[in-house]
Amino acid sequence: IFDTMPGDIFVLRNAGNTCTHAEGSMVGSLEFCCGKLGSKLILVMGHTKCGAIAGATATYLASKEGKASKSAGSALEGLLVGLSGVAKQAEEELGVGADQDQLVSHSVRVNVFSSIEFLLKYSPSLRELVKSGNVEIQGGIYHLETGRVEFLGRSPRQAELLRSDPSLPPSLQALPIRTTTDGPLPSQEALKLLKEGNARFTSGAAISGKITPGMRKALVNEGQAPHTAIIGCADSRAPLETIFDAMPGDLFVLRN
Repeated sequence: IFDTMPGDIFVLRNAGNTCTHAEGSMVGSLEFCCGKLGSKLILVMGHTKCGAIAGATATYLASKEGKASKSAGSALEGLLVGLSGVAKQAEEELGVGADQDQLVSHSVRVNVFSSIEFLLKYSPSLRELVKSGNVEIQGGIYHLETGRVEFLGRSPRQAELLRSDPSLPPSLQALPIRTTTDGPLPSQEALKLLKEGNARFTSGAAISGKITPGMRKALVNEGQAPHTAIIGCADSRAPLETIFDAMPGDLFVLRN
């Protein structure tokens, strides 16, 4: 659709032009393309009538009505659940009264900017290239009906994101463990950890499950130093370590 020759374009493709899943490979490939191959433009491009976005929108609407699946039964279902956040944002932007077709159409646009913002948030090297003016990250929508590409420009949040602190993509993030070598944690810092952990849990971005053999050995050899004691209910629907996205050794839990 850009009438290009072999060697002109470095293309990364998936259903929904998203970084929601396999984000490490997407980000790493773009860092290679811009850092090693010298590309100066990244174009995140969606298209009209996108089946992945339509499916994600349907998944989001079903979840609002309590009809969503209790678990992701396939990689595709997991992808649609991961993309449903753009449908939620699109609905908030359109307001009450938008029908499903309007919601899908606007979600395509929201998703383009969401992918751009993901790159600016989670890739330190791309951020620096954008800050220095050596790389541009822009969006576009390919209109299947006409063959025309609508160029959207930069994310409206680019300046804000470039000022924020960078972090690793969610799939590459991991939490440390606490042992007696860390010493006591001040109460306000402990409360901050609880709030951050619950925010990850509620957004579906929990990362506490990544526990290595070395971490388990450290807890055995160095001993525990929980930062918080929690009294909670034995109700199975309120698993305290889970809802605070905590690691072994973080919480001293009493339940009845």
